[in-house]
Amino acid sequence: MAQIYHQITPTPSPVLARALLTHHARDPRSSLRVPDGEENFFGFGLPAAVPYCLECTPHTATLVFDDVLRPGYFLEWDDFPYPPSLKRNGRYFGDIWMTVAFAPSRGARWGTEYCETHIDAHLGVYREQVSRTTGEITRKFVGLVPPEHRNLGALYESFQIEKMRKWAPVRTYHGQMGEKGERGLRWRLKLQLLSRHGIDHDEAVSKPQPFSLIITIADPDKTAPIYDEMSRVLHSRFQAENLAVRGTARVRGRTKT
Repeated sequence: MAQIYHQITPTPSPVLARALLTHHARDPRSSLRVPDGEENFFGFGLPAAVPYCLECTPHTATLVFDDVLRPGYFLEWDDFPYPPSLKRNGRYFGDIWMTVAFAPSRGARWGTEYCETHIDAHLGVYREQVSRTTGEITRKFVGLVPPEHRNLGALYESFQIEKMRKWAPVRTYHGQMGEKGERGLRWRLKLQLLSRHGIDHDEAVSKPQPFSLIITIADPDKTAPIYDEMSRVLHSRFQAENLAVRGTARVRGRTKT
């Protein structure tokens, strides 16, 4: 964490530093994400050393979002950019890593429910859906990272807290499109800030909540030029800039011959 604070200039916010530290952490046994159910023993894994957590490879692209949210409002990015080389025959391929970190409003008087706000984040695709009765074609959003449950309201709160990390100030997700890929028309990213029922009048909860979202898109085969493709798309269609990292100087001692 100290290295992240030192290398990035200007100094990042605690939320962004925490997101970077967590996003690149991996299971030391497999170099992959810690399997579900084992986070109580391994946490998010072993953090990657600087500068590896601040760099991209030719076959990966990492996007960092650092902003604020208010309860009742949401941020939406329709037609989210995706590498052209990872789309074939109307299907998307590749791996996606996503980390969301924020500084939730807290209330000690609520006991175990001290986190009063929650950021719901989903990255997914639009799909066409044909009605069996009328034949009407509609478009439906399907969350892929994390996978969206069909009836989220029917899930017990305890299940969402334990398995889906609801109300946790830091969460990580991993989505694999698989060998067959995922069909879809285009991608969409949506973030929404939620508050616990009955406390919307609380002034602390209604204040802007800082958050950081990190998304890494990768080619598991390590052949596609993901970084170059995403860089061209972002700089041609959107306003983006690289994280500013301090320059490093290497000192080489003289050797006698």
